[in-house]
Amino acid sequence: MQGKEICRVLGRCFSYFSYILLLPIAVAIYYERILPSREHPQPHSLSSFVCTFFFCLLLACLFLCMGKKASGHFRRKESILIVVLLWLLAAGMGALPFTLSKTLTNPLDAYFESMSALTTTGSTVFYPQKYSAETGEEIPIVLQSPYDAQKSYTFMGTIKPVLDPAANVYLIGLDAVSKAMLFWRNLLQWIGGMGIIVLFISVLPALSLGGKFLFEAEVPGPTKESLTPRIKETAGFLWKIYVGLTAAACILLVITNDSMPLFDAVNLSLSTVSTGGFCIKNEGLAYYNSFSTDLIVMIFMVLGSINFTLYFYIMRGKIYRLYEPELKSYLATLLCFATLISLLLWKIGHFNLSESLRLGFFQTLSAQSSTGFSISNKESFPFSCQLLLVFLMYLGGMSGSTSGGIKIARFTILFKVLFQKMETLFRPDSIRCLKMGEREISIKTAQTTLIYFSLVMLFVACGSFLHVLDGIDLDTSFGLMTCMINNAGISFGNPGPIEACAFLSPFSKALSLFWMLLGRLEIFILLVFFVPDFWRNR
Repeated sequence: MQGKEICRVLGRCFSYFSYILLLPIAVAIYYERILPSREHPQPHSLSSFVCTFFFCLLLACLFLCMGKKASGHFRRKESILIVVLLWLLAAGMGALPFTLSKTLTNPLDAYFESMSALTTTGSTVFYPQKYSAETGEEIPIVLQSPYDAQKSYTFMGTIKPVLDPAANVYLIGLDAVSKAMLFWRNLLQWIGGMGIIVLFISVLPALSLGGKFLFEAEVPGPTKESLTPRIKETAGFLWKIYVGLTAAACILLVITNDSMPLFDAVNLSLSTVSTGGFCIKNEGLAYYNSFSTDLIVMIFMVLGSINFTLYFYIMRGKIYRLYEPELKSYLATLLCFATLISLLLWKIGHFNLSESLRLGFFQTLSAQSSTGFSISNKESFPFSCQLLLVFLMYLGGMSGSTSGGIKIARFTILFKVLFQKMETLFRPDSIRCLKMGEREISIKTAQTTLIYFSLVMLFVACGSFLHVLDGIDLDTSFGLMTCMINNAGISFGNPGPIEACAFLSPFSKALSLFWMLLGRLEIFILLVFFVPDFWRNR
């Protein structure tokens, strides 16, 4: 293992990561020093970001010193290790401001929040603390499982309330978190949406032999299409498109909703285009109660879950690329499921037609794009609708997008392999090539897809079993696993509101951390670490 090469790349990445920290520092300065303190309930968040900034620079210098004599060339093995180490270390760096500012006092909670943001899962441990009206002391929170009358969860809240001068509770939950911390959560999601590896490849000097594999390991989906001969240029093009979509979403949100502050629009844009799903209000998107806001969010959830290479080709005038079979399958799936869920809500869900259409289309787009936004309590939906939303979370968006899930392309390959196998039963002598559009599907790709499906089902079963052993009811266990491995943020059966995971034990939180990263890196990259030959020098 070429340790110096690994340290060199990590050092450069963290030097750029320190520059990213300047953004929340600027937000903290504005809201802490310029606006009244009530607008910034944690006056010590600025110092936490400054400390994290210098610690990040120190870590970068340490890695650069250790990799000073590196040759600049590394193999596939080092590339795999860099990808995983950078995700693990970046999540730790992202967790520091939460811990230093006392927003979250438990380091595991802070790491969970950071990893959930970077992987664009969208689950949170932010939950308001509860206090006794008689004694004023913090008391445990007891929540009943929505599906098991015999099961309840007892835990302590994580977010302290903000008190007014008369010692009355002024702000709770997300409202009690500083603007800079809320911005940091959404910025981490936005960075993780396109991928921290892709970000750093676009700004770092050429990574020589390992750069291509770093890019391929980071971009989700069964196919990784390079737009330009140089991976650095490809990553740069993708980020320009990503920034453009985010800016467009922010502008439209401000224009279409006069009551939406710029800060809210920026955070909502970061969370929507990255298909992450973090909100900055306790009520979620329902806080704005605006059809135009819901519509803009729906549009950009779809745009974020479309293969970003299509935007590049459209910009180059290659409009025919819109006829890609994966895009047609994705849009057709969205339309069919949204219509079906809307009809079910109307017929058996006790919603009127307009509400059914709004809820049906919004929750369908949110589930399949893995964003995880909600404008209504999903537990009130008929079980048929909930089951369809769970399937959509596994279905996911297009490969090469910011969305999670298994991806439409893999399902297409799976069905083509299935139909070919059935045809050989009555036409054993026929020989057909598997194709997706005009592209031939190799036997290697088909095998990898089938193995991927098998691993997803295996890990969902194992994870659900481990959660049940930890005292979580079966429905919640399966809902958590579906949420984590698909990076979807929607968890059915969860007893907490706004998809909060504060009720989980330390073991279940650690397990969820592993499953979030497993889903983001699409299983294979992380599993390599458990192969003994990977660690042997040859």
